[in-house]
Amino acid sequence: MARARGEAATLLAAGGGGAAACALFSDTYDHMVRTLWQQALADEDDPGAAIALVATGGWGRRAVCPYSDIDFLLLAPTDEAKLAHRVADRLLYPLWDAGVRVGHAVRTPREAARLAADDLSTATSLLDLRPIAGGDGPTRALMHAARRAIAPGGNANEFVAKLADERARRQDKFGDSLYLLEPNLKHGIGALRDLDTAMWASKARWSVHAPEELVPIGQLTTRQARLLAEALDFLLMLRTRVQLQAERPTDQLTFEIQEAIAPALYPDARPGDGDIRPAVAPAVEALMQRYYLHARAVMRLSQRVLEMARVPARRKPRIRRLDGVFLTFNGKLAIRDPAIFRERPAEMVRLFRVALEHKLPIYGHTTELVAESLATAQGASQLTGDPVASRLFLEALVDPSDSGQPSILAQMHPVGILNALMPEFAPCTCRVQHDLYHVYTVDQHQLMTVAMLKRLARGELAAEYPVATQAIAEVTQPVSLYLGTLLHDVGKPLGSGHAEKGARLARAIGQRLGVANDDVDTAEFLVRQHLTMAHLSQRRDLSDPEVIARFARRVGTEQRLIKLYLCTLCDTAMTAPGNLSAWKHQLLEELYRRARRFLRGDADAEEIDLDEQVQKTRERARSLLLRSGLAPVATLDSDGDGDASAAPVPRQRQPSDINLYLDGVDARLYAALSARQMERLVRLTWAFEESGAPAEIMVGYYPLKGHSEVAVVADDRHGLLASVSAALAANRIDVLGAVIGTCRVPRPPGSGVARELACDLFFVRDLYGKAIPDGHARWARLRDDLHSLLSGDLSLSAEQALLAERSRSGLRERVTPGVLTRVKIDNDASAEATVVEVFTRDRPGVLHTITRTLTDLDLDIHVSKVSTEGEQVADIFYVTKGSPPAKLTARGDIDTVSAQLERALGEL
Repeated sequence: MARARGEAATLLAAGGGGAAACALFSDTYDHMVRTLWQQALADEDDPGAAIALVATGGWGRRAVCPYSDIDFLLLAPTDEAKLAHRVADRLLYPLWDAGVRVGHAVRTPREAARLAADDLSTATSLLDLRPIAGGDGPTRALMHAARRAIAPGGNANEFVAKLADERARRQDKFGDSLYLLEPNLKHGIGALRDLDTAMWASKARWSVHAPEELVPIGQLTTRQARLLAEALDFLLMLRTRVQLQAERPTDQLTFEIQEAIAPALYPDARPGDGDIRPAVAPAVEALMQRYYLHARAVMRLSQRVLEMARVPARRKPRIRRLDGVFLTFNGKLAIRDPAIFRERPAEMVRLFRVALEHKLPIYGHTTELVAESLATAQGASQLTGDPVASRLFLEALVDPSDSGQPSILAQMHPVGILNALMPEFAPCTCRVQHDLYHVYTVDQHQLMTVAMLKRLARGELAAEYPVATQAIAEVTQPVSLYLGTLLHDVGKPLGSGHAEKGARLARAIGQRLGVANDDVDTAEFLVRQHLTMAHLSQRRDLSDPEVIARFARRVGTEQRLIKLYLCTLCDTAMTAPGNLSAWKHQLLEELYRRARRFLRGDADAEEIDLDEQVQKTRERARSLLLRSGLAPVATLDSDGDGDASAAPVPRQRQPSDINLYLDGVDARLYAALSARQMERLVRLTWAFEESGAPAEIMVGYYPLKGHSEVAVVADDRHGLLASVSAALAANRIDVLGAVIGTCRVPRPPGSGVARELACDLFFVRDLYGKAIPDGHARWARLRDDLHSLLSGDLSLSAEQALLAERSRSGLRERVTPGVLTRVKIDNDASAEATVVEVFTRDRPGVLHTITRTLTDLDLDIHVSKVSTEGEQVADIFYVTKGSPPAKLTARGDIDTVSAQLERALGEL
């Protein structure tokens, strides 16, 4: 077997296929077992031909991979049972000693067939059986008995139904999406087991053993059979390479293995122009695109084979005419004459419009007729630029009634309609991005953003997104919104700068589809600017009037702003499950509201008045404070249970005190937080004053949002954020976002200047990605750690000692796609501060490393915006230096900041 693995590696390196490699392993086992068989029977007086050994499962299908187990049946009549068991022992012990995993059974042909009638795994294994050694009589007897048991009277309906049920259960267990980042090559959707299932149904129904044998009997076309055969060869090749790389039996195509095998498979894959990613990423993306294309074909065609393998009921079909082209066949939409698709190609698009109008599923055979028609370049070109087809497609694109699962657009895409109408869309098909931020392929992501737009238009998301629901009701000329949203990532296959490249493609597509010039302009604008709102809201200070003014002027009109907001919201939400956190949603909505207010007022930047928003939040917070009884919040005691019974009774604030505290709050906090959050933060400052401790914390637990909130109040001082970050990292608390601000606490008249407090709110989770309950013991440890650090001089050594004392991760580190560290310094984004943007791989201690580095460079942090996107963090800091505070202007200072941050993060 070791030699066979070496030969297989050589074969694959020379371009050989998976079927050939697996046949090599199967032949090796055949030879080994036949040799052992001869030795096992050598001492028997009269072995005869009464017993036989048959391979089942993967060995029977000649689909053995480098570390696969093998399964066999030893067939013998009852009177030869003792002989069969002796032979089985003589076979098994040498195989076990050699490390081969073997599944076996000794049965009579009748016993094996009886089991197949009731046990699905036995039935499928017998459909794959292949004689290896011994007499052919028992094998023939088993094959005939098994067929009668699996398909009595030639009717395999019950068996096929069991296969379909097992397929559904397996897919639920191994992931309900074909597009998993680390797919299972055996059990995943569209993987080898789906292929096996299709062939088991074919064997039971038609007694065929390969996809090409389904062509002469009219169950598959030549192209469909070729797709299945190519998918089988590719998947076996990939599984073989995975096991050779891992040197063990595994079916998981992990990130680590993807990076190891992809460069050899796709040596010519290169990053796009200006792309700074590692060279391995394009090879991995090429590998995964090929995998998804094959898996998608397997998923669709295996389902078709399962449907066709059921013997139809003996009754007259129910047929109802809809129009001159379409009819319903047993409740499904079908075409009267397939020739119409050749003569009038636009009917392929109208098929889906009629399905949506009548709420009908499309007959599988009719869908495949469309796929066959568009499979060739000549067939696809018939739709490209066709004015009728384009009009029908645009009608489907903007139709909010498209609520099916999958949507009509998602049904059009696999058969090739979108790629035919928009050839520029084709490179997006099944294209994956090698990171953990984008968990869907580019085409699926874009289709999902459109589906979410339609859910907003139908009012289904009004509870979650009331502002967006109202906004979409105000949209005029919706075609530009839907087309821009559908194509927002169409430039992704072209490498970096995809927004600009995609905008040019969107213009060409819109013009070819016959979209009006104004709508083409707006769609192009949406594609070009689709990242702008997310980046501004998450990376810039929204309380800065100049930020709002510049953005609003770039947008130009309220309609464009509404459409860009909706496109951005859906794009962010559909990038990955849970990506549109409550924090990101709040920031995006804030930018939208402020920019819209600016556009309505048509004011210069200097005249932007944010007092209205500040006052509104302030007044709501005041009402909440009055309603809550004007007492400080109960903070964590040293036991962490929040029981303040042993503490002195806190004094009640007077209503007249509230305005003094609210006046002292940094306007940025009003801009970033809700009135409820502000109310709790003010009450926490009261608790801090009462306690006399170095810091106070307050925790909110929001499991449905996927995060917790921890507010921290302490005296503001240089290096405070670095120490807080160290305490969070030491307690295995992952920071998703943060709002950093200050509050000037009033003092009695004549007692000196106001006391400056840091009021920080962190959005956090544990290292497993879950919200942390407010009663968890780590919060008490966090409070104690903060007290310890803040009682000293906020030194790096104290923070390092704390981090060294604690294990920073209880998780086994796994290989994930690489994330480059990038530092950008912007002196134009703010009139008062230098903006430092840091993008790096997420891991424990990142925020502390950055803030400590900035502190050691004697920089003061005034605003911080922290966010996590998959494996990447995007942390933004507004910093100044010196007294009075000033921007970094000297090139040497700027270069030093970049160099020190990159060095520190490189050592983390």
